[in-house]
Amino acid sequence: MGHGLPHAPQGLTGVGWVASILRHPRHAAREPAIIRLGHISDLHLADRGRYPRNGFSAKDCDRHSSKLAKGLLDALREVGVDHLLVTGDLTLSAEPREFERAAELLKPWAEAGKLTVVPGNHDVWTEDSVDTGRFLRAIGPDGKGMRRPAPTYPHVVPLGADVVLVALDSARWGEDPHATAGRLGAEQLKSARELCREHEKAGKATLLAFHHHVLLPPERIPSDVHVARMPLSDADQVIRLVADLPVAAVLHGHRHCAFRVDVPGARGPTPILCSGSVSRVADEPVRRARAYVYEIDAGGIRGVEALVSGAA
Repeated sequence: MGHGLPHAPQGLTGVGWVASILRHPRHAAREPAIIRLGHISDLHLADRGRYPRNGFSAKDCDRHSSKLAKGLLDALREVGVDHLLVTGDLTLSAEPREFERAAELLKPWAEAGKLTVVPGNHDVWTEDSVDTGRFLRAIGPDGKGMRRPAPTYPHVVPLGADVVLVALDSARWGEDPHATAGRLGAEQLKSARELCREHEKAGKATLLAFHHHVLLPPERIPSDVHVARMPLSDADQVIRLVADLPVAAVLHGHRHCAFRVDVPGARGPTPILCSGSVSRVADEPVRRARAYVYEIDAGGIRGVEALVSGAA
């Protein structure tokens, strides 16, 4: 257990409670309501018996564990969060059964109206999955699915009175999915700017969320080298948006190790937070399956806590 932490809640078998890595002092004047937002990503659920297919082998399925994902989701419920954000790659290769498993796993959050989901590149892995709107039909932005898939993002979610989550779609299909970059596009970026301005005038904190990474930290680990081939093609526009308008944080997944990069923001450094993978089976400590909890109010992110599978 990290220094200065509360005792881990009972029942977090195999999950370690990691120290808060970002904490700002509070002031005695008006105390805005704190929102606790859970963040997970990159579940990569798969039916091993159906592989090889779509460029993956059965061995590729073993890199992720649905048991780890379920354990961390249970841990998030136990420690208590107001809302759950899932930043994509629910599936390994966008197969129908994989979406069914993801919907079932996230069902308690969806039924409670406490879930926001964006697609990742693996959720649009095949042309057929895109043509049939498979992600939107099975999951959609709130985990409940859509009978008639339609353009959905930006998806705006008020989190209490002082915080707004703006979910965006960066997932794009390409003939070579292993080398296809993510993209938000001019329309989503324009809408995001307008929403940030609107929330700023209302005195609310805005969180942006999508799947692909914006920047990679200078430190790299050998097993993460391929992710650089699938960047966000308009990441520079996100950096410009954050520099021009107040954004409390940018939240994403895609890279299977957690990290934080601060970029110049309209009101000081803005954190870009990658949650890593909630299901990754890995010996490298930085790649262990994990979930995050952010404490947020109108002033921005006040604290960040991590639940890490297998941590001491």
